[in-house]
Amino acid sequence: MHLPSRFFCIAALLSFSIARSIPQPEIRWIDCANAVPEPTTSSTFNTSTFNLTDLPSTLHCGQLDVPMDYSKPLCESNMITLGLAMYRPVNPKGVLFFNPGGSDAGVIVAWEVALNLTRTFEGLLDFDLLVIDVRGTFSSNQLNVSLDTLTPLLGPYPTTQNEFDIAKNASATAIQSWINNSSPLGIIQHVGTKEVVQDYEQVRKALRYEKINFLGASYGSFRATQYAATFPHRVNRFVLDSVAPHGRPFFQQAQDNIAATNRALQRADAYCMNNSSCPFYGKGKGYVLEAFKQVLAIAKQAPFFLPDCANTTFCYPYVTDLDIQTIMLLNLGGAPDFPNILDGIYAALNGNGVFFADGPPSLEDVVAIPLLCNDYEFERDFGTFQASLEEGLKNDITGVGQTQAWLIQLMCSAWPFPVPKSKLLPVDKKMLLVTADFDPSAPTEWTTFGWEQAPDSALVVRHGDDHVSFLRSPSLPPSGGQLLTSTTTVPDQASTKITKAFLNTGILPGAQDSEFASVYTPGMTRKPISDPYSVPTGALAGDVDSGNVTVEVPY
Repeated sequence: MHLPSRFFCIAALLSFSIARSIPQPEIRWIDCANAVPEPTTSSTFNTSTFNLTDLPSTLHCGQLDVPMDYSKPLCESNMITLGLAMYRPVNPKGVLFFNPGGSDAGVIVAWEVALNLTRTFEGLLDFDLLVIDVRGTFSSNQLNVSLDTLTPLLGPYPTTQNEFDIAKNASATAIQSWINNSSPLGIIQHVGTKEVVQDYEQVRKALRYEKINFLGASYGSFRATQYAATFPHRVNRFVLDSVAPHGRPFFQQAQDNIAATNRALQRADAYCMNNSSCPFYGKGKGYVLEAFKQVLAIAKQAPFFLPDCANTTFCYPYVTDLDIQTIMLLNLGGAPDFPNILDGIYAALNGNGVFFADGPPSLEDVVAIPLLCNDYEFERDFGTFQASLEEGLKNDITGVGQTQAWLIQLMCSAWPFPVPKSKLLPVDKKMLLVTADFDPSAPTEWTTFGWEQAPDSALVVRHGDDHVSFLRSPSLPPSGGQLLTSTTTVPDQASTKITKAFLNTGILPGAQDSEFASVYTPGMTRKPISDPYSVPTGALAGDVDSGNVTVEVPY
């Protein structure tokens, strides 16, 4: 007799309430040739460059069934499948979990390492390297989210109660469509960090490791911190790079975003002052900021027209002042290419706005929203949003006038599910936290705030640009040969050497101070954030496209 799956869930629930445990799932190891990662907008991974019938023996691919809702037992109707991949040496000295942050693809990293397409993990290749696509993304029960439903939320920020209500209704429509179209039913409310850390624990158990090492980059640091707080006895060596903090009020996060954007555009200005190739070279301090404001004024009078975008869905034919703000924020984030940014501003001043061409959001961008909505508690009313917006715009010296925090507030304004209370998350484990003075995406204030909740940890401050210091190392072309410089020109930054040394030895670095990095040991006080104009620009500061040379930073 066939019984519906819900019967087995009920039966499992009864046994779960008695035994408080269920059999531990095992990883299903599968042929990697049948589990090739899909291309992403943030990766140059190209399957045509390697032979799927002759993959490296170090590359392992797997799947693991886990509960959709961890408050209930695992059964057919309460189950999703995680996709994972590993780089596995013959005799690993331990396991290193890596989370690249946000909704970024994880599995693809193990492929890049095994296929020798990146040098990022050099010096760590005697670890088992474990990466998963976090639940709701890519090979781990990808959510079905419509890109079109977000369009009404991508306009100007609301400045009246009526405009805020319109945005909130648009948020409700988008969220409901994701609820209706994603499966299993109910998955949307179970893709937050509280579930992700449980997923990592299931993977740890399946791999039979007593403790794990963890490198959490960007939002991966948020997950790594919560894992450490939830499973402290499983913590070995944890590195949090470009921290997304627990317990920092959303109002303050928005102000931090504004301060970081101010510093980032000032760094572009400093770069211009130091490089004769800049079209504004010799114009003096602050000229780049004023030039950008001139571009905004031009677009406000009449949008730029881009003929090449008139008959395509890839980009929009008209570039408004809002588009210019959005694209500048995107270009300052991650690894900003200052020469490209400066040339784009110059071209726009001369009538060519192609640098600021905007287009539809990517799937990764949209999938990130329900992940974030599950994590962030805040007052979802106009008064709260208005107070944050007004204070932020008052302190904006660039004209960019946008923040990640405000976008999250709007997109999650109609979130209908309970969210964990926002609170400080102290961790008494010995960890290493890493930041860059001029990180435009995770303001350096966030890492300092996180360090204050980790009294036994050390803080590394890289005096330079870009987001996630560990990832500021170049990729290798499939055929080997010269290093690509599209990611950065510094393969061995001081902060990265410190990170790798800690992961290998477990010994925190001593207090140090140099031109490009400072180290603060437990109990010390961090110095003020460096002046954007006082730190050298160029390759040694991690600037993209600042010279076609590979250099090693002395430390």
